[in-house]
Amino acid sequence: MGNVLTMNKYQQIAKRIVTSSRVLDVGCGAGELGRSLNGKQCNVTGWDLKLDRINANREAYQLLEEHDIEKHGFGSEKYDVIVFSDVLEHLNDPEKVLEKSRESLSSGGMVLVSLPNVAYLDNRIGLLKGNWNYTDEGILDRTHLKFFTLLTAEQLLVSAGFRVREIDPEIPVILSAWKSSIFSMLSEAWPGLFAIGWVFQGHDPQNPSTS
Repeated sequence: MGNVLTMNKYQQIAKRIVTSSRVLDVGCGAGELGRSLNGKQCNVTGWDLKLDRINANREAYQLLEEHDIEKHGFGSEKYDVIVFSDVLEHLNDPEKVLEKSRESLSSGGMVLVSLPNVAYLDNRIGLLKGNWNYTDEGILDRTHLKFFTLLTAEQLLVSAGFRVREIDPEIPVILSAWKSSIFSMLSEAWPGLFAIGWVFQGHDPQNPSTS
């Protein structure tokens, strides 16, 4: 587990991407990942069902396409990094998509996957009270088709053929520095309880680096 004290999930993902990488941002949304990669000289492609939110960060991407990953797949391009930032929980078959992504990784490439934690403390307390209330965004986003705990999220990557090398817990946005510090320590110690999600770094053991 890494130090995530003041980082949002896009910064957590960006810190794991080396300079000049060829990056595919699946479900690029408003383009926060592209903005977080500013200064790393990466070649970034962004795909999303709709590109209506990306205007402010459009220049952070070399290529943008409206693209349904489950219908149209990955194509023939190769990437050093394929990013699924809070995307897989919206898909009908996330394991199949992850498995197919292996074919589009360059030698020694990796996937970076962020997933929300359905077993987060607030949700557990809600269940004890008999509550399971969908929301417009967040962990219980009403558009989520799949829900993951830390164990089942890691199993998803493993079932798709990846070896998980690193897991970073994601904490809520907390303006107080000391509260953020405490929450960070708690999420490091008990990521299945205090993290609102995680960033997984996965590698295909059948596609090692040749360098």
